[in-house]
Amino acid sequence: MASMSSNLRRRPSLAPAPRSGAPDWRDWAGIHKSMSRRIAGHALANDVADYLQFRATCAPWREHTDEDDPKQHSVLDRRFHPRRWILMPNGSSTYVADDDSRNRHSMVNLSRRTKITVDLPHLQGHTIAIGCGGSPGGVLVLVHVDTLVVRLLNPLTGQRVDLASVAPVLSGHRMGHRDKEFSRKCKVLGAGFAGDSTVVLHFGWDNKLVSSNLGGDHWEIISQGDLYGSVFPFRGKVYFANQEREGLMVVDAEATPPNLVLAARWPTEGFNFRFVYMADSSGVLLVLTNKVDYQRGQRVDDDYTVEFNLFQLDAEAGVLIRVKDLGKRAMFVGDYSGALVVSARGKVVRNAIYFQHDLHEKLLVRGVSDGITRPMTEAEGGFIDDLTTYVRWNGSKREC
Repeated sequence: MASMSSNLRRRPSLAPAPRSGAPDWRDWAGIHKSMSRRIAGHALANDVADYLQFRATCAPWREHTDEDDPKQHSVLDRRFHPRRWILMPNGSSTYVADDDSRNRHSMVNLSRRTKITVDLPHLQGHTIAIGCGGSPGGVLVLVHVDTLVVRLLNPLTGQRVDLASVAPVLSGHRMGHRDKEFSRKCKVLGAGFAGDSTVVLHFGWDNKLVSSNLGGDHWEIISQGDLYGSVFPFRGKVYFANQEREGLMVVDAEATPPNLVLAARWPTEGFNFRFVYMADSSGVLLVLTNKVDYQRGQRVDDDYTVEFNLFQLDAEAGVLIRVKDLGKRAMFVGDYSGALVVSARGKVVRNAIYFQHDLHEKLLVRGVSDGITRPMTEAEGGFIDDLTTYVRWNGSKREC
């Protein structure tokens, strides 16, 4: 299992202090089970890391919450998902370089902006699904380099499960370890959990969307041939978007086999865009489309503009509503389907989109309301650097 270091390591048990001590002394280890469970429930609702710290404090508190020991529950149980945590690529500014660094990785909390280190030996020999679109609820999706067996791993609780190999549904097969083309086809660009048992993966370079159930022995192809497709998990559903479809689609996991059904039409017929990014913004699904316009009709690196259109999904009405103001929030996007939305505090520009178009290395900041684009000038090493490092990562250096 994943063992947690730093501030998440198990704390020593609380030994009862002598009653002759300070007058405000309390026997916290001896509080009633109902009270400790109530406190644990609040901790879990806030952040699974808080819950793990609570259980690690002393033996009585662990015993009181044995029924909700994460190891006794499915890795798909959303109560234990590290929803606001991201795993940083090794080599980023948060990398912990020491003798144990091969298995040690840094994680950043998007709400608190705090950092921890976790020991993850199970990453060895696997590729990791790319970005927040490939880590549903913070759960890591791993693909074994040799067998192509899929593994789900919760980096905080250590919950994990192995699924069937995806080799039968991918196009072609590996021609030696240096077969870069096949390795690219094996990269998961998006993933999600539909319901309580269905896992959906998007192999974007192979243009395939596939699904399997926990305990299943094979993968079903939901869709194939869709170029520039985007996949994102949201509230127990998996959404899929690309220009060739009539609108934003959602996976119907109840169908046999699972298929795509319409969630909301694009705002106009023939709506034109190149790619779609999706993000969870405090329980609202944001959908961002981009379109590249070349001023002279040619692919000249310095002679183009990027047009963004931002929407939010009204799932009940089945419509996409245009968003003209992000308020005190900012969105960070990369070259793949997932995006991050954070509170605009400190040096983070409010009501803005941080992006890097794939023709350039430089990072840009686009105002949502005024449409003005500025270069990003923040120094390396801070929270913004962590976010941009995360969304810019393309998976090329995450074969552990």
